[in-house]
Amino acid sequence: MKKHPIQGLTIAVVLSLLQLLPVFAGEDDFFEGPPLQKMAKGPVKLKASLSGFNEVPAFSTTGRGRFKATINKDRTEVAYILMYEMTEGDVFMAHIHIGERHTNSGIIVWFCGAQGTPFPPPAGVIVPPCGAGEGVFEGTFTASDVLGPANRGIAPGEFESFLQALEAGATYVNVHSLLEPPGEIRGQIHGHGDPR
Repeated sequence: MKKHPIQGLTIAVVLSLLQLLPVFAGEDDFFEGPPLQKMAKGPVKLKASLSGFNEVPAFSTTGRGRFKATINKDRTEVAYILMYEMTEGDVFMAHIHIGERHTNSGIIVWFCGAQGTPFPPPAGVIVPPCGAGEGVFEGTFTASDVLGPANRGIAPGEFESFLQALEAGATYVNVHSLLEPPGEIRGQIHGHGDPR
């Protein structure tokens, strides 16, 4: 029997595709795996180091800061402490934003702010005033503190979405001053032991 060249090519293509089956077999498991809240077995610790060089665009300043937080085991609150010092401008607001490194995006939660500033907290958001060149803010965030941003997939009150963004390294702390209103110091939030 005479072999046709197309038959040989078809067999070669089928054999090549069969070799790829193990690669694609587990693909659904990867994309449809357990939600993040089922993966966490206990409290989740987070941190960030703030500097002007983390800003977008980068900004040279003596200001610096630290952020530490813990997502509780039940995933109902985030206990935090934010400390900053030596900012060159008077701080008028500080937040956690959604956004990966080198990008700017919307506010999820507020640490501090005041009416009568360039960007006051929205109506109904009660936060302490910021310290001018230094400050320490300690407390907890719950679902009622989450403001959005809806255009980034987090609706007001969507606490689990906030937690997932924190755990994914897709959030940053930004401290805004009158010298540099877009942000004088900033730090990407990541887990303890994560080298980012």
